[in-house]
Amino acid sequence: MREFSRLLKYLKPYRRKIAAAMLCTVFVTAATLLIAPLAGLAFKAIGEKDLLLLNISAAAIIGLYFLKGFFTYGQDYLSYFVSHRVIADLRRSLYGHLQDQSLDFYGRWRTGELLSRMMNDIAALQSTILTAFGVIIPQTILLTGLLAYIFWLNWRLSLLALISLPLIIQAIRLFSAELRRFSESAQQKTADITSHVEETLSQIRVVKAFTMEVEEDKKFRARNDKTFEVTMKAEQMLATQNPVVAFLQAIAAVGIVWYGGREIILGSLTLPQLVSFATALGIMTDPGSALSRAFGQIARGLASSKRIFEVLDIKPTIIDAQDAGDLPAISGQVEFKNLSFAYEREAVLSGINLSVRPGEVIALVGRTGAGKSTLVNLLPRFYDPTGGVVSIDGHDLKKVTLASLRQQIAIVPQEIALFHGTIGENISYGKPGAAKAEIVEAAQKANAHQFISALPNGYETEVGERGAKLSGGERQRIAIARAVLRDPRLLILDEATSSLDAETEVLIREALEKLMKGRTTFIIAHRLYTVEKVDRVVVLEKGRIAELGSHRELLAKGGLYQHLYELQFQGKS
Repeated sequence: MREFSRLLKYLKPYRRKIAAAMLCTVFVTAATLLIAPLAGLAFKAIGEKDLLLLNISAAAIIGLYFLKGFFTYGQDYLSYFVSHRVIADLRRSLYGHLQDQSLDFYGRWRTGELLSRMMNDIAALQSTILTAFGVIIPQTILLTGLLAYIFWLNWRLSLLALISLPLIIQAIRLFSAELRRFSESAQQKTADITSHVEETLSQIRVVKAFTMEVEEDKKFRARNDKTFEVTMKAEQMLATQNPVVAFLQAIAAVGIVWYGGREIILGSLTLPQLVSFATALGIMTDPGSALSRAFGQIARGLASSKRIFEVLDIKPTIIDAQDAGDLPAISGQVEFKNLSFAYEREAVLSGINLSVRPGEVIALVGRTGAGKSTLVNLLPRFYDPTGGVVSIDGHDLKKVTLASLRQQIAIVPQEIALFHGTIGENISYGKPGAAKAEIVEAAQKANAHQFISALPNGYETEVGERGAKLSGGERQRIAIARAVLRDPRLLILDEATSSLDAETEVLIREALEKLMKGRTTFIIAHRLYTVEKVDRVVVLEKGRIAELGSHRELLAKGGLYQHLYELQFQGKS
């Protein structure tokens, strides 16, 4: 129950509505409790042939049901409001928490797993909160009131009725424990399905290119069948619980009828009293059955809340220091001092010392795995170095706020994934509320305005999921326009001209040259002919700077850079 206790902070803002719901519950309980004695009074009137008393009793019962319905509405509405609002707040907290996580977190967690916890588990928890407010609390109050009433009527008969209660409670406890175990397994299997679907649909081109549709379908069927099997075990447990509890209740009911009839025959109990008792006991079957089902739902909710809070308990590794200040407007001087970095225990960068002047264009080249991407990822603090210092304009990046740092950096990745929405919305993504004139100007500088204007809806054209309705070159130019609009002082480019036709490549290279002008720029270069005009080339080898200089200087040196250049363009080994 530790997880549910943590939900209290989400319930606290709505304590007034909770109190109002509980007040309605009290009135519903009171109305329900009065029905039993009024039923006994009606039978007494019939026995005494008192028509007035019978009419009053009937009218009172109808009035009670009206009041019960009115307060039941208030109880249900307020309970639904609180439960839905708490779940909305919890979902918002979870989403915000995921946004705050560092990139290493997403290297450890599958997207589908996170989606499952955010949607499926929160939905299960929502049902649990609704059950708590709509079933457990009101039905427990009602059951307590009914127990007090039947003991007041006849304590011996009441004790007989409650003989089966310990057995019922123990049965519910055992069923709930097993149900929770199966529910945890079922929810994990559901998360596996979500991950599989998310992964295959996002890579559907690869699946089709390698004709893996049948194999992926087999994998899905296997996961789907396993989920079905575990889910059915949970449902079987729940289906078994209800008749077992009902059977125990039936034993108690038969015993009461037998003992009550015996007491009437012996003259120690009247028929109206037995009718009132039986009515109250009949009413008790509803909260008893409801509570039995509710505890099954609570068991599922425990499994879901455990999975939700497991994610919420993970602390981001990249956060603002307590004494962090805002980074002032920068000129773009970057320095790496004695820098080292490792992913867990795997060393990636070591002994990096590099000073970059404001406005200088630096190309990072090297074999795959040399550490090019890792080095530039340290600039926006996607990761923190394990040793040494990264500074901009003399400010240690660990001592400035993340927001003030990243607001002055723009990144144009090689693989562009636009957001679902319009072209205009994607260009202004880094600057919400940008004027239409600013968006158009940025597109013009990115050589994108012409193709956008030719579209039927222009800047209001929907790009589709991840920009699927646009070509690779069009997506690249929109990404460049987005960077132009942000107007950064520091720019990171993952060379974006591969796999494009010559005309599109020229347009993008022109747009990039405009974007880089006057800005400190780091280019991750995959094709070495693209770095001929940069100020300096940094050649990385096994996480260290192997060579540093201009394109011509490094070619004349005859070292690693020349070797890579010849391999790529002259076919020499």
